[in-house]
Amino acid sequence: MSRILCVDTSSFICSVSVFENLSLISSNSTEVEKSHSKLLIQLIDQSLKDAKIKINEVDAFAVSMGPGSYTGLRIGVSTIKGLCYSLEKPLISINTLEILSKSALNHINNYNDFFICPMIDARRMEVFIKMLDNDFNEVEKDKALILDDKSFNDFGGGKLIYFFGDGSNKFQKITNNKNFHFIDNIISSSKHMGELANIKYENNQFENLTTFEPFYIKDFFIVNKNK
Repeated sequence: MSRILCVDTSSFICSVSVFENLSLISSNSTEVEKSHSKLLIQLIDQSLKDAKIKINEVDAFAVSMGPGSYTGLRIGVSTIKGLCYSLEKPLISINTLEILSKSALNHINNYNDFFICPMIDARRMEVFIKMLDNDFNEVEKDKALILDDKSFNDFGGGKLIYFFGDGSNKFQKITNNKNFHFIDNIISSSKHMGELANIKYENNQFENLTTFEPFYIKDFFIVNKNK
């Protein structure tokens, strides 16, 4: 039996879930923006209480590794790394685009071959994406992409492509491809991390606590308005 505490701070939603093997036994979240640093520990405490376990009874901690909010990812990773250090527990990282994809699969009733493309808003017409097939195999690696009305038209060979995530709305407005389907209200949440985290736990796929950093795809930069 494995008990894994999962944390997702990659977006405006901060969420914590506890899994026993593949079963979700508690989950708490907040949608208060820019409050992750204040509320994350409270959510962890509450989720452990709801699960009726102590923090030292957790076998591993999993965190959304990105891409996503720079600040949110830093808060989540630093908090979980601190807990892993102090409790001598392993750290598991889960790709945020894969968390989104697990959520979206619950809304797809299609027994034919298809592709899924999670999209995270990266401002203006840019998004962070990856492409997976209906068996959850990676077809295209994570990358930043500037969208236009011809994006993905040459991909898929006529198979349906499902787009979702907070970056998909702006693509839906500029494309009319009949093979593109859009799923609304798909968010990255710790509730969808259990299966992915358990696979890594069973295979001892743990991060190095000293060197692990969030996966941003692009370097963070600040525009100097005085120039």
